[in-house]
Amino acid sequence: MGSGARAREELPQHLPASGRLRPSRPKQAAAVFACLVAALGVYGSYFYLSLPRRLPSPIDWRSAAVLLARDSRRGDAVALVPWWAERAREVLPASLPVLAYPHLAGEELLGVRRIWFLSLPDTPGFQSSIEVEIAGRALRSFGPHRLGGLELTRYDLRAPVLPLAFLPDRLATATVSLHGSPCVPDARSTYRCVAAQSISVRREEREVDLLPRPCLYAHPPADHAGPLVISFPNVPLGRVLRGHTGIVGELALGGTAPIHLSVSANGRALGAADEPPASPGWHAFQFDTGAEAGKVETVTFSLTAGEADERHLCFDAYTLP
Repeated sequence: MGSGARAREELPQHLPASGRLRPSRPKQAAAVFACLVAALGVYGSYFYLSLPRRLPSPIDWRSAAVLLARDSRRGDAVALVPWWAERAREVLPASLPVLAYPHLAGEELLGVRRIWFLSLPDTPGFQSSIEVEIAGRALRSFGPHRLGGLELTRYDLRAPVLPLAFLPDRLATATVSLHGSPCVPDARSTYRCVAAQSISVRREEREVDLLPRPCLYAHPPADHAGPLVISFPNVPLGRVLRGHTGIVGELALGGTAPIHLSVSANGRALGAADEPPASPGWHAFQFDTGAEAGKVETVTFSLTAGEADERHLCFDAYTLP
């Protein structure tokens, strides 16, 4: 037998024929994990070092503000992409509404004719899904215009929703009563009812269905104590009266009875919208006012709740030509 054969016979059984030890699986996994951690560390360092050049500079923000101050007009709004770029509120013209929304699908954008999309395209995780939503509604677009770390594109909406009257903005001219007893406004323009101080109505902006909603914020009374009546005089009417209802906060998940909202014009019932219990969301309603189109009438809302609870209703209403 040759010396090579004898050497192979003397090798321990657990060693490979090559005579070299192979690393065990746990050691291989540990080595891969260490390499991964090192790579993530390098990427993290690169991310933070490169972040300043990805973000807009003060000059970029000022350039956007100057351009919008020059070219914007009544009926314009600015949408932020990404929506958390709140620096825009500090530098843009105060006359321009800022839409810092995570989504715009299904939103009517009352009174908006043109939308300026102000985006930060170099920020990590940038997505333009909101812009895609609005581009589908646009008649035409202009841009994009690059302003350093910012990008500005204007979209002219094909069919803007232009209300004749937005009723939450008319609360100062309304009369409010609870079961026939008057509710009077205080120094903060909150109508508090003489018969029950816990029942009130005011104009606020509240988050419903993940977006801020300008609305009438009311605590409806139980059936035996109501109704809470809000009457708006001199409202110009068109073909429809449209609106939405929603319960504010986590209480939208509770309740066992609906909140009832009925609407009338000059005493003629237009319809009713019930806000169901345990049904979060921003629920739409619409009533035909074609018979009253072109007239100026008193529009009245009557609210009751099937039970006494802590839920507050946020609702809006507007007339459309």
